[in-house]
Amino acid sequence: MLRGVNRSFMLGLALLWAAAGAASYRVKPGDTLSGIAARAGLSVAQVQAANPRLQGSALQAGWVLTLPERPVQGRRYTVQRGENLTVIAARAGVTLGALLKANPQYQGGKAVLAGATLTIPSAASAARSGTVTVRPAATGGPRPWLWPVPGYQGVSSGYGERDLHGDTEMHYGIDISAPHGTRVLASRSGRVLEARADFERGWGWTVVLEHPDGWITRYAHLSATLVKAGELVVQGQLVGRVGSTGRTTGPHLHFGTYLRWDPRDPLSLLR
Repeated sequence: MLRGVNRSFMLGLALLWAAAGAASYRVKPGDTLSGIAARAGLSVAQVQAANPRLQGSALQAGWVLTLPERPVQGRRYTVQRGENLTVIAARAGVTLGALLKANPQYQGGKAVLAGATLTIPSAASAARSGTVTVRPAATGGPRPWLWPVPGYQGVSSGYGERDLHGDTEMHYGIDISAPHGTRVLASRSGRVLEARADFERGWGWTVVLEHPDGWITRYAHLSATLVKAGELVVQGQLVGRVGSTGRTTGPHLHFGTYLRWDPRDPLSLLR
């Protein structure tokens, strides 16, 4: 029965998307926002952005929701709020490499902004790219987030306000204590946005990864970066080594998590 409901849901959306690029969906009893988003191939944030009435209000049966357009192979696509290249590639059914090849202005790790126009490659051109297919990150898997410093669980400074040299500042991440040179692993699969020295902002050698659904992770104060901007990485891949570069008082990893660059407490995700 559920499969039949899902087939009817997707068939209706397919007809609406084909005709107008976006779909309307009437909420049924028992529907959840996450379920509607998942069946439509969208994130909850994307559905919320397209329906302001959902902000601060409970979903109600009978409401008609606007579901953003899907990227279609062989056509131009306007980036929606909360999307990144990894998400768009997965929803279009193409590889991230093929999407980057069709939009070379983003090959150096440049972030894509809402409102930008992308070329979605056709299935034929995507097949010629010869790269690995990108799939959305699993939401129900046992380890959606991986602790980035294996074997070292000590947090020397948590997320939130802290006193540093007599000044109170907001600490947007956690500091994980570990010896110099300890392995630093990608907490999730994604694409490298930055792998560089950022001493102006105190990060030292830093790696920044973008992940599906708008998530971003930062790995800072490294002694070495072992990936390059634009490179695809998988969860658990070695991306750098612990150091004390930048504004630090000793060797550790600063690990930051952001949802569309809005800072979030990493411990709320890792536990």
